[in-house]
Amino acid sequence: MFLLMGVWATLVPWVWLWPGLIKDPAFWHAHELIFGMAGAALGGYLLIALPSWTGPNRAHRIGRLPLFLLVLAWGLGRGSMLIEAQGVALLICASLYPLGLAGLVLLPLWRVRRWQKLPFAVVPVVLAVADVTWLAIRWRGLSDAPFGPAVVLGFAVLLSVVGGRAVPAFLNSRFQATGAIVLPLRTLGAQASGLIMLSIVLLIAQRPHLAGAAMMASGVMQSIRLIVWGRRALFAHLDLMMLYLAWAWLGIGLMLLGTTLLMPAVFTLATMLHALTIGAMGSMIMAVAGRAFMARAPGRLRASPTHVTAFAMISTAAVLRLVIPDAVVMGLVGLQWSILVWSLGWGLFMLPVLRSLARPSPHPVLSAVRAQT
Repeated sequence: MFLLMGVWATLVPWVWLWPGLIKDPAFWHAHELIFGMAGAALGGYLLIALPSWTGPNRAHRIGRLPLFLLVLAWGLGRGSMLIEAQGVALLICASLYPLGLAGLVLLPLWRVRRWQKLPFAVVPVVLAVADVTWLAIRWRGLSDAPFGPAVVLGFAVLLSVVGGRAVPAFLNSRFQATGAIVLPLRTLGAQASGLIMLSIVLLIAQRPHLAGAAMMASGVMQSIRLIVWGRRALFAHLDLMMLYLAWAWLGIGLMLLGTTLLMPAVFTLATMLHALTIGAMGSMIMAVAGRAFMARAPGRLRASPTHVTAFAMISTAAVLRLVIPDAVVMGLVGLQWSILVWSLGWGLFMLPVLRSLARPSPHPVLSAVRAQT
């Protein structure tokens, strides 16, 4: 799934460079990066992490046929959007992949009674409901203006909850021997996540100023967590530094988006939304997914120059999209430069993924507990 994610992440933004390829490029671009790319990233994470959740003595292996069917379902969803299918057929194709993913995760967790992990199986179902709802709204000709930002904020909640646990857990797993323990600040994290969820409700209720204030407050809280988690030792651990910098984009994105809603005459929502999509989602997905293909060393992972360069390009693409979207540099506008840098970054990311297909790879380190062993 991570390979599909990388391919789709590379290709989707190019719709802006080929006018007329898609009837509604803005919607297709947003939809496919959220439900196509991020959906594949979610599947890759869940399926790779699943064996460690079910226990070393009850390792769950997904057979080739279920994996093939899952990939086929993902492809049907992407194909239905490319040919601009309509009606019930589109809704069915859109829901096949997330519901299939939920089933593959739910059944083994249910068998081994890992109840605390069951919410992970619910996430793909929520993704399916959000996708079908968005497509149905457009199918009926209703206004979907707040729905796109609301879906992005939904992923921001996921980053806040899951990433807010993962980042300090990875830091503590690596640095506990030196005594440089960081506090997870779970209460502050829960409040920050709650404010994002509140902003979603306010946004759908068309209360943009209140939604913007909630986002600003959440962004400040996330930034406080970032500051508390900071350690000088991070500079010697590039895999952790990538996670740390990716987390920084969450606070930045929430504050920029909140400022935009509070001052719509000054900032453009379509532009500032990319601080969360390219910056937070893109960099966090790459930082986490890249861990599955990094070299192992005793007690740590080693991020290769390829991983680090690819990650730096994603953040650079976000800065270009936010700061100079319309400025002309060497014959290309900032938007085009952002697309080129983003695509090159994901192209580099896929090199270690492709190498891993040629030989068996060690069990990916996607959890702090696994990293300790």
